[in-house]
Formats: sequence, C-alpha cells, structure tokens
Amino acid sequence: MEPSTQEKLENEIEELEHEIGVTSAWKKVQNTIWMIAALMISAGQWSDTKEIFTSSYEAIIENFTHSLQYEMLEKIHIGNSIDYVKSIVGEPNVIKRSKIDSNVLFQYYDKGKFNITLISADSRLVGYSVFTQKEDFLPKVPFSEDLASLNITDAHKTQGVYSYDIGNLIYYIESQDLGKQQMFLTLIRGYVEYGAIPSVKDINPEFKKSLVPLIEKLDQKVIFSDNEEEISTVLSDVRKAIYPNYYAITELEPAIIAEALLTRYEYKTFTKS
Repeated sequence: MEPSTQEKLENEIEELEHEIGVTSAWKKVQNTIWMIAALMISAGQWSDTKEIFTSSYEAIIENFTHSLQYEMLEKIHIGNSIDYVKSIVGEPNVIKRSKIDSNVLFQYYDKGKFNITLISADSRLVGYSVFTQKEDFLPKVPFSEDLASLNITDAHKTQGVYSYDIGNLIYYIESQDLGKQQMFLTLIRGYVEYGAIPSVKDINPEFKKSLVPLIEKLDQKVIFSDNEEEISTVLSDVRKAIYPNYYAITELEPAIIAEALLTRYEYKTFTKS
C-alpha cells in the first residue's frame, strides 16, 4: 500500500471517529477494516474506494452505536428553515395539518431507532418531538438530561401544563418553560404507548403495566373529583412513575404538541404495523 494512500485512509478514519465518537471497543475491528480497505484500493480508484469505505464504515457504526442518530438530532434547532431540516432527515412519511392553527404542519418520520415529528409554520421549524423505538436509544433532551435518565419529578420539580389520554392513545406529557436564556421555548417530556420502554436501571420491569392504571386513575380524579389535593396526589404518583420515552421542544403552546401525537390507529397506519 502506498504511504500516501494509507495516510488518506488514516485521516478518513480519524475524521469519522471524531464525528461519531467511536469508543475503544472499535479498535478490535480496525484490523479487519484495514484489510478490506487495502483490498478495495488494490482493485480500484481511490475516490471509489473512499466512498465505499466511508459508507461501509458508517453502516458498521450504525449497527452497533447510536452516534449517527444522536448527531442528526443535535443538528436540528427551532428556527431552522424547514428545507434545511429536511436536508438532514429527508422527506416525511406522513403530513397532517393542525386543527388548532391551520398554518401549522405536522410532518412525521420513521427513522428506525426513533420517530421524529417536525412542526412547521411559514417554512420555519417551530417545534419537533422525538420518541425512542429502541430501549437503549436515549438521546440528550435539549437543554436538559439524557432521555429517561430521570423521572419527570426529578427532571422538573415544578409541575407544568400537562396533557394525557387513555382512549385513542395512552400517553402523559408535561411542559416546562425554559425562560429567556433558551428564548422562552417550551420543553415537553412524557410517555407515549407506542414508544419503547427505556432500558435504565430505575425503571420497574412492570413499568407499562403499572403506569396505565395510574393514568386511568388520574383521568377519574380529573373528571369526578373536586378535591384538588386528591388530583395533586395522583399527579405526583404519575410524575414519579414516568421515565420519559418522549420529548418535544417548541415555541408554540403545549396544546399543539399534544395535537401532533398520532392516535393508536393513525400510528399503526403510518408504520403499517
């Protein structure tokens, strides 16, 4: 192998590892990668080899880590043009228009390890939501903790505006105002039934089974009880029980984020599951 060619490959690997955050475990497969690269170089041009090598290397990384997906999410920010965000995530699988504000569009994506909904108005990103589809896919919540690393109570001591359902979809989500340092955006955390149950040590193995009765109990108290203390007690139980598998961030009112959630039937149609 020509020394200059090897230097090129070394530089490519260093750049990829820096971008993707490869751990020391990957050193175990590096000899194999070098062997494959050497064979490809001997069989063809450098430019072709570089493209094949890069795509193959990224495919290996994607199979064993979530770094590429985390990096994708970190590139998305409120205020981006929707065309810019689409250049990152592609074209949506499904599009709906908000009934609360007809100027707002919901664009839904199934990205395999996670689902993302882009919320746009006037060609601008005004919100987005993410829920995990893999137990160990736990991205960083914007301006906050890693997903599911804390229950809602520990993540945000003060109860925010909340929304829930037990009919068309079982979910509970709650908002947190981020203040002027984060441009008065609203962060929302919660649980949606078609998201994966995060694999974190503090989650009860019976998490899903135990959570559904709690949300049902909350619904009963909200509808039938005039006792604010009773409602507050059940809310506290729900907040402590939920280690979020869902988050959203927006500059719009929380009600639009709740509206963006697909019903159980819509989700099955969207994913053909």
